[in-house]
Amino acid sequence: MHRFFIFLYYLISRNKVLSVFITLSIALICGFFASKINFEEDINQIIPKNEKSDLTAKVLKQLNFSDKIIVIIENKSKEDNFQLSETADTFLTKIEPLQKYIGSVQGKVNDNEISETFDFVNQNLPLFLNENDYKEIERKLQKDSIAKQVENNYVSLVSPTSLVTKDFIKKDPLGITFLGIKKLNALNISKDFKLEDNYIVTKDGKNLLLFIEPKNKSNDTKNNEVFVNQLNEIKDKINKQFKGKTELSYFGSPVIAVANAQQIKKDIQNTVMISMTVLLILLIYYFRNFFTPIIVFLPTVFSVLLALLILYFTKDKISAISLSVGAILIGITIDYALHILTHYKHNNNIEELYKEITQPIILSSATTAVSFLCLVFVRSEALKDLGIFAAITVILSSITALIIVPQLYKPKQKDEKVSTNFIDKIGSYPYEKNKPLIIGCSIIIIACIFGFRHVGFNEDIGDLNYIPKDLKISEAKLEKLSDITSKSIYTISYGDSENEALARNSQLSQFLEKEKKDGKILSYNSIGNVVLSEKDQQKKIETWKKFWDSHKKDQTISELIDNGNKFGFNSSAFDQFNENLNKNYSTLSLKDYEKIKALQISEFLSNENGFYTVSNVVKVDETKRDAFIKDVEKKHEALAIDRQQMNENFLGLLKRDFNTLINYSLLAIVLTIIVFFRNFELTILTMFPIVLTGVVTAGILYFLGLELNIFSTVVCTLVFGVGDDFSIFLTKAMQKEHTTGKNELPTYRTSIILAVFTTILSIGSLIFAKHPALHSLALVALIGMFSVIIITSTLYPFWFRLLITNRQKKGLSPITFRLFLRSVISFFYYGLGGIFFSFFGHFFVRKAKGKTLSTIKKSIALFLKSVLHLSPFVKKTVIKNLLEDFSKPSVIIANHTSFLDTLALAMATHKIVYLVNDWVYESPVFGKLVKALGFFPVSQGIENGMDQLREKINEGYSLMVFPEAERSYTNDVKRFHKGAFYIAEEFGLDVVPVYIHGNSEVLPKGDFIIYDGSITVKVGDRILNDDLSFGKNYSERTKKINAYFRDEFAKLRNEIEDENYFKKKLFLSFLYKETEVVYELKKDFKTNKSVYFELNKHIPKDAVILHIADDFGQKDVLLTLQQANRKIFSLINDHEKREIAKQNYIVKRRKINYINDISEINKKANVLLISDENFNLKDITELPETIILMNIKNSSFENDNYELEFSSESIKVFRHK
Repeated sequence: MHRFFIFLYYLISRNKVLSVFITLSIALICGFFASKINFEEDINQIIPKNEKSDLTAKVLKQLNFSDKIIVIIENKSKEDNFQLSETADTFLTKIEPLQKYIGSVQGKVNDNEISETFDFVNQNLPLFLNENDYKEIERKLQKDSIAKQVENNYVSLVSPTSLVTKDFIKKDPLGITFLGIKKLNALNISKDFKLEDNYIVTKDGKNLLLFIEPKNKSNDTKNNEVFVNQLNEIKDKINKQFKGKTELSYFGSPVIAVANAQQIKKDIQNTVMISMTVLLILLIYYFRNFFTPIIVFLPTVFSVLLALLILYFTKDKISAISLSVGAILIGITIDYALHILTHYKHNNNIEELYKEITQPIILSSATTAVSFLCLVFVRSEALKDLGIFAAITVILSSITALIIVPQLYKPKQKDEKVSTNFIDKIGSYPYEKNKPLIIGCSIIIIACIFGFRHVGFNEDIGDLNYIPKDLKISEAKLEKLSDITSKSIYTISYGDSENEALARNSQLSQFLEKEKKDGKILSYNSIGNVVLSEKDQQKKIETWKKFWDSHKKDQTISELIDNGNKFGFNSSAFDQFNENLNKNYSTLSLKDYEKIKALQISEFLSNENGFYTVSNVVKVDETKRDAFIKDVEKKHEALAIDRQQMNENFLGLLKRDFNTLINYSLLAIVLTIIVFFRNFELTILTMFPIVLTGVVTAGILYFLGLELNIFSTVVCTLVFGVGDDFSIFLTKAMQKEHTTGKNELPTYRTSIILAVFTTILSIGSLIFAKHPALHSLALVALIGMFSVIIITSTLYPFWFRLLITNRQKKGLSPITFRLFLRSVISFFYYGLGGIFFSFFGHFFVRKAKGKTLSTIKKSIALFLKSVLHLSPFVKKTVIKNLLEDFSKPSVIIANHTSFLDTLALAMATHKIVYLVNDWVYESPVFGKLVKALGFFPVSQGIENGMDQLREKINEGYSLMVFPEAERSYTNDVKRFHKGAFYIAEEFGLDVVPVYIHGNSEVLPKGDFIIYDGSITVKVGDRILNDDLSFGKNYSERTKKINAYFRDEFAKLRNEIEDENYFKKKLFLSFLYKETEVVYELKKDFKTNKSVYFELNKHIPKDAVILHIADDFGQKDVLLTLQQANRKIFSLINDHEKREIAKQNYIVKRRKINYINDISEINKKANVLLISDENFNLKDITELPETIILMNIKNSSFENDNYELEFSSESIKVFRHK
């Protein structure tokens, strides 16, 4: 991968003018198309989509929530409340120039509106009456009632108010119209107000309210800000003019939205100015270059333009919300440029730079991009757009950073002194070696593991609003005045036609009236009893006709005339009323209703594309809210929307989607890292800090009593993205250290620290913001970032070295998770079985004899074999000897390389008594059983145990002795001790050799891991006690049997160990090293394994070898694995390859020395092995006895003192004559 960027670097360097032209052209093209993108500003795009919310979103799209600005004029004097209306008049005059921002102003009722409303109800009276009204009319039609009403009418006509009441009485002398007008009370704002001086005032007359409906929506803060600012100027002027008399204040969603927007703008301006200044100073200070900060931001800017170009051609509209949130999240992209700059500063070799930095940067961006792409699974169009935009930007930022930054930034040359500063010192400190810090971090992590699940999620978006002090005071005033600020529920009837929606709403209104009477709701505003469907109107008219039969009409008019005559009314005074009674009423259309301003139909009813909605506002007690909503939606074709609860529910859905998203993201990141590292264990190690960061961040929030919200949850994505990047970079650093031994952790950590500083300065500085949303966002970002840097800088290197690097330094093989888990299970199983047999079995063994004892021993042998069979990747083979059934007691000897030897012997026979070391005899796990079985501790001396041993021999048991006395680190058979052969001579026993092959590779000494491989147990031929060919006494027999055993074991090895035998061990020795090294190793072995196998045959098993090589040390490893007594001095001219070879753990276990020069050889070599085709043989003045040329093209060696002994396509062996 890095080779492509190296090629691109040199190509651009050779064509700089053309490259600049192409870059500027691309930027201009991207900028042009980016300006043409259509943005979707609908806030509903963030709503999660499902069957229910699709309908909700459809309703919300055309529903007018009437986010009005409430103007409160409070009486501050003891005078008449005329001052309230005077202040109101002044206010209305002053806002006349602002009509372009105002849709309407409510709260003042003109006389002509009252008359207009009365006439409308009077002319359509049947439509406004219900069953109870007709009962009331029936009462009014009583003779005494008519007489009383006519008298009251007379009194009203002779009073000063007759100018107002004259027309009303003439049209409706019985006041029936007022029964219909009462239905309009359902449209009133509240029961706590009255009409006075044509204004809405509180019942005590102390407060006057006006309601301004802006033309722009609450979220259109750009236009509303100008409007609200001018309103505030008017407020200040009026309060100054009427100081001491009245006080004017505002409250409402538009005012709050503007206050939020202004505070956010102010907070961001202040914090960004400070943070950017500090960041620029920091970058200039660190890189000693004024141009560097510009370089840092160029890749991000260029990538954003490219991303917008791609989106222009792939999507019709882009959510503006997604781009605004994405602008915060892609702050992570400048980290890529910082990583490159930091590494370039410390290593100005461009090819080495790309080799080091390309993979981690591409991998980091790939994992971050993949996690963002998982947002497409969230049920929110805005978040889907965010995922696509952020993913494209992140991946492009890494690529453009790799292309642009090395071209523009020129570090100091190596011969120039590179000064260090406090950032370098912070990065160089070995945090992973600070034990108190590690212990403290571990304690915090453990505590957070118990707390992180309990962190809360605040779904109340209202808590994230910024409400200034003056607005809080206004809100408190409204709460005291009425239920305006109490919980509002919007109940919406809907339908595919006007009549369908109105019919449903009429039923809903009847339900609301019943709920009000039952005390389940406080009040409601509805047109359900006023604006009816055509069908319902017709029913009302029919009811009117049925009620007013001819007799009733005539009788009523007659009574009115008779009573009117008493007060001087002429006979025509009641003609208009008579006409109304005999009028043929017809149904009204929606347009007829809309003509009456007082009805304000537009606030309740809307229509879009044939979908009609009718809204009602219900005031309800908080404790009864849930039950009310449930009843509405269960019993009616309607939606009940609590705006706050709706936001909370939608945010709750988003929270659940985010939980799913985290799972998807983690899976996607794991798969991406596996593809790059091609190693499961490195992937898990890389992911572990990321997961821990989330746990610690959530845990700390819980213990601090803080909650997450929708904004801080999105910021968590940024924190995880940063943690992901840091983990990948540190994995690369630790992998490089594991591969070459070179500690480059300070350089990587320095680049990480710079990235942390930029993130903390850019987002964390918002901790000083006054806006709650920004403050909570910054708080989570700070906690998360500090968690990331501490975990990745302290614990991650500690874990990596503990699990991987330190094992290599101790001469132990790297391990995989599967090997570790299998080993733990095997030893746990072995331990449990040992405890069981030790604490229970020994009671039976002490008394058991004969067949019973034999059965117990067979059971124990079966258990030991079962331990081996827990490892399915270890092949088990027993090569039996047909002439040996262990029926005759003997001394069994075997080579000893592993803890598994005892288990392996159980596959051959169970009729054994072991001579054991003290740690076995005194073992707390199986010590009691060992003693009960008659095992003998050799530390007590053979002479002291002759009687005990003779007893076991007489019982038919053989004695098992490991004559090497201790386990060997290698597969070589060491010198035998005399004890076994002394016992055989003393008791006159034969010797049965058992050869154990493979245990030295499966479970080597000093390790606890059971590796993959094969275990072979071969039962050899019995050596008779009277066979003098092995010596006359035990001393002679010890030496000769030792030699015989070695020969036979060597034959067994030759049969088993083919060219692939050490393949797994070789590959394990390169496990977790850099991918390129592992790839080259595997490729080389696949190509040359037969050559290496052949080579082994031409080199003595105890040779001193001078190896001139050009590899990673794999040939030296194989040569010493095949024969452990070989001593190799290896000269690898390539410094990096030599350092890689030095780091192999087998170098610690075998006699391999890597030298810088031939003069460093401290022992004369007898074999010269040359596998580096660039080496000149003439450089060696003193040639050894054997010279081997391997894979040397055009190899020719001419020396009269040497003759060609063996020749093949790949190997030539020369021996000294």
